[in-house]
Amino acid sequence: MEPLFLGVMDLQEAKNHQLQLRLRGVELELKVNAQTCTTGCKVTVEVWGSATDTDAIQRHFNLDYLKHVKGHEPNLEHLAQIFDPSASEVTCQACGSKFAPTVNECPDCGLVY
Repeated sequence: MEPLFLGVMDLQEAKNHQLQLRLRGVELELKVNAQTCTTGCKVTVEVWGSATDTDAIQRHFNLDYLKHVKGHEPNLEHLAQIFDPSASEVTCQACGSKFAPTVNECPDCGLVY
């Protein structure tokens, strides 16, 4: 079983994910690492899973992400746009509005470049 580092997160959040995945037969291990974790008011831990559970873990975190952004899903096509000041027209990464890059702010949503 090859260990899979999932990241560092708040202890309570990590425990919630651990519980939810355990119900699906996937175990997560929470580890304290002085190099990456914090104590005090905000306790964080490293979250580890098994590489054999990668698909189940990815599905879980994708569904969790979608639950948190429901109604505010990012448009990945807009996010992939590059602000090129030498182009004749650019696309705002936030709202998708097209405008001339002579200004450093989207005229529709106000995103500053």
